[in-house]
Amino acid sequence: MAQSTETFEFLGPEWLAAVQRIAERLLGQLDAAELNFTVSEELTNPPAGRARTPTGTLGWFLRIRDGAIEIGDQPLQDADVRVVADYNTHHDLSRRIWAGNAEAMATSKRIREQAAKDGRLRIEGGLAQAPHVARQLIAALHDPVAEITR
Repeated sequence: MAQSTETFEFLGPEWLAAVQRIAERLLGQLDAAELNFTVSEELTNPPAGRARTPTGTLGWFLRIRDGAIEIGDQPLQDADVRVVADYNTHHDLSRRIWAGNAEAMATSKRIREQAAKDGRLRIEGGLAQAPHVARQLIAALHDPVAEITR
């Protein structure tokens, strides 16, 4: 669970800073000294005035390099895992708290699969090929980040 009940606008500056703090705390519990891994999300059709790219999208990235985390407010093309999704779809998925509940996780999986079929979600690369410690961190990030996301 997140350390705070405060919520932040999805992908806003305060949200990114909070995700950085959460990721650093979680990474400190893992052996990631030699890990080099990047995940990036790019969201199409963001709310009016929220786009930050020349193509009108909104995005962010999380890069782990030699045990240090960098979070940025732009999507990256060279990420190991790249998520490209419709803003509303991804925003909904990002706020779902699983709390280890198999039904909640299965519901999110069904939503992701349907969004992929409908063209609202595309994942390039994959966590299955990611180093184990990267998969651990990404899994551990979900609920604390969902709790701070509005």
